[in-house]
Amino acid sequence: MSTKASGELGERIAAAFLKLKGYRIVDANVRVARREVDLVVAGGGAIVAVEVKLRWGRRFGTAAESIDERKLARLRVALAGIARAAGETGSPRIDVITIDVDESGDRMSVEHYVGVT
Repeated sequence: MSTKASGELGERIAAAFLKLKGYRIVDANVRVARREVDLVVAGGGAIVAVEVKLRWGRRFGTAAESIDERKLARLRVALAGIARAAGETGSPRIDVITIDVDESGDRMSVEHYVGVT
């Protein structure tokens, strides 16, 4: 599976997961200031930028291990632009959805990290 196809699959899984949790999907693959936000959702009175990471197997570590400070800094800049454009007056936040699939493709775990800073 290509990197692009894997990313799209991860975003579809994350969107379905968030809908089950009561979030409303506002947009996907939003570009702001040359930065991309995988999903923008609304829930709990906040606008949320969601970074989605999907990993197949453990060869390169877990999906959660791939989120670094540089990525979060880029998301903060993008989220500020999204919130401004939406006229958001609440406290926008960044969430991370990680999806780890085992080597055989038989098992998947999905984790939702709320308010990652």
